[in-house]
Amino acid sequence: MNAEPPSSPPLWFVLLAVTLVQAVSTFSSLTLAATAPAVAGDIGVAVEFIGFQIALVYMGASMISATSGYLLRRWGPGRVSQISLIMCGLGAAMMAVPSVATIAFGSLFMGFGYGMTNPSGAELLMRITPERRRNIVYSIKQTGIPLGGILAAALAPVMTESISWHAAPLLGAVSCFAIAVALQPWRRGWDRQRDPNARLDSKAFDAMTLIWRFPTLRWMGLAGFNYAFIQLAISTFTVTILVVEAQFSLIAAGAVLAAVQTAGLLGRLVWGWVADRWGIGDQLLIVMGALNTAGGIAMIWIGPGWSIWAVYGFFVAFAASAYGWTGIFMTSTVNRAPPAYAGTAVGGIGVPVYAGVIFGTAALSLLADAMGSVSNAFAIVALLAAIGTLALAKARHVANQTQKKT
Repeated sequence: MNAEPPSSPPLWFVLLAVTLVQAVSTFSSLTLAATAPAVAGDIGVAVEFIGFQIALVYMGASMISATSGYLLRRWGPGRVSQISLIMCGLGAAMMAVPSVATIAFGSLFMGFGYGMTNPSGAELLMRITPERRRNIVYSIKQTGIPLGGILAAALAPVMTESISWHAAPLLGAVSCFAIAVALQPWRRGWDRQRDPNARLDSKAFDAMTLIWRFPTLRWMGLAGFNYAFIQLAISTFTVTILVVEAQFSLIAAGAVLAAVQTAGLLGRLVWGWVADRWGIGDQLLIVMGALNTAGGIAMIWIGPGWSIWAVYGFFVAFAASAYGWTGIFMTSTVNRAPPAYAGTAVGGIGVPVYAGVIFGTAALSLLADAMGSVSNAFAIVALLAAIGTLALAKARHVANQTQKKT
């Protein structure tokens, strides 16, 4: 792929832009999760309903990710980023309506926008990021997810107590629209390589066929499914577990969720820096999988007997590994994809990753009742963490064997 012209914005500016896109879209998607008990009580559903709401967001994201190659060819990463923000904003506005059907439709619409953020951001960064710095650059970009989660955890409960639960998703909608407009001056330069004549034909789904053609990427897709399951399980159910099972207030539980997101943000930066500093990204992904397995097992015993410091210490430690994987995982995906197909590969790997969220949140919502509590259902999280760890080990083995043959 040709390098960006000299007049293009520097790396720091592009990184800031794509990180903001990630942050506001994540904030918008998690506002209901951060206020689940209040939302559920107002619309007359069980608090576990939030698991299905998040599943709908990621169902839309998974569906759109399969067409990422076509979207990037046709409109370019700049315009795709703007479209993603507009769709997220519209979805957030619908999620503010106190109707189960409207929230469900808005969540799905939100997902269509959310699923376009990673491929477009990866495409822009791939063009201008030296390979030796990709782990930290992509990790910084991915801090937009916990940053959005921090904002949701810090603002949504307070806005719910002082105004109403509707206020937070409406704030998310306004933020998405504002940043979409702010990106317009750079859109033309970012999209110079687009093909306006690209058609929605059989090649529209080449993101998925790309992943299937490479055994290493297939194993990484399986690992991504499991790791995403774990990450969203924590961000979706932290407030519910603490309020229902540990007898925290909504605001106190929101404070822990903010700490979780902060730990995830810092974890991504630290893991990404270490991966680039010593060139051990693949090994770190396996280490994080082992830590996630231990965290899922420990979650089973959480309850009112835990001290406040034990709760904070546990959730922070668990989040650092459960959130820390995405930047390194994205770098590994990009490095193993054919040249000029960075965004397409990230979009393709996003399908199983988002599927993990869809299955995970819905499955935990259903299993919580059968297993006695949401925390008990984290036994499933531990099992999938172990499977994901083994899948990444297999991906690394296959990659090493391929290198030896070539």
